[in-house]
Amino acid sequence: MSTPKPFPRMALTNRLDDDLITRLNLSLALFLMASFVVFIPAMLLDTRVLDNQQIWIKPQKFNISLAVHFLTLAILCQLVPRETRTGPILLVFSYLAAASLVFEYGWVSFQAARGRRSHFNFESEFEALMYAAMGAGAVLLIAVALALAFQIWRKGDRSRPGLWWGSVLGLSLGFVTTMIFATYMSSNGRFVGGPLEGGGAVVPFFGWSREFGDLRPAHFVSLHLMQTLPLAGWLSDRQGWNGKWVVIGLAVLQIALATALFMQARAGQPFWPA
Repeated sequence: MSTPKPFPRMALTNRLDDDLITRLNLSLALFLMASFVVFIPAMLLDTRVLDNQQIWIKPQKFNISLAVHFLTLAILCQLVPRETRTGPILLVFSYLAAASLVFEYGWVSFQAARGRRSHFNFESEFEALMYAAMGAGAVLLIAVALALAFQIWRKGDRSRPGLWWGSVLGLSLGFVTTMIFATYMSSNGRFVGGPLEGGGAVVPFFGWSREFGDLRPAHFVSLHLMQTLPLAGWLSDRQGWNGKWVVIGLAVLQIALATALFMQARAGQPFWPA
């Protein structure tokens, strides 16, 4: 009688597979990394300022954040068998995320070149419409994470429990909490206790207000549950710790931090007072 084949131990320990979904996510991550380098001359030569920040900071934050996002997806999708990874669920969500990236990348870069906001811009009917479309695109950009969490939960490699727990909770909780904070922010604006467009001193590069309540730090902390929890689980497995409880404990702390930052912003208090 033949013995069952062991699950391929690829994630975070060996090379990535060469299937379509892995190549797609990795290609998007590399494209965004390359864009970051390409935009550096624009940052150095274009001295225009918008919302107290150099005009090209917004596209560069976009490049870094989504490069990390798609690299995370490329790595964590190795936890499911190849036939699941290339099945209809992940195939559809991955291509929707890729299409959304192309749309949002183009609009953010175009608006930076024009010296205008891509987000929270209601100065013209067209820009308001594009902002609404970007909101729908943002949902699709992270919905793939929830789809991947579902597949890891169903069919993922459980031989490393910390990584399994970190991936399932990180991707799913990251999606849910990000949607909660982003939905509130899109309905109420980024700032509390100040003008709609902010103004005044900001945290370098991040652009978070140092004079008014700013909802973006809570959004940032919640979004990156998708990276911190899988990483904590992976480290737990390597160190022989109880990965399940390490991941759950970190999830509680990180969500508590995001909630505290959200409440601080709602009270009109800046994350880092000037």
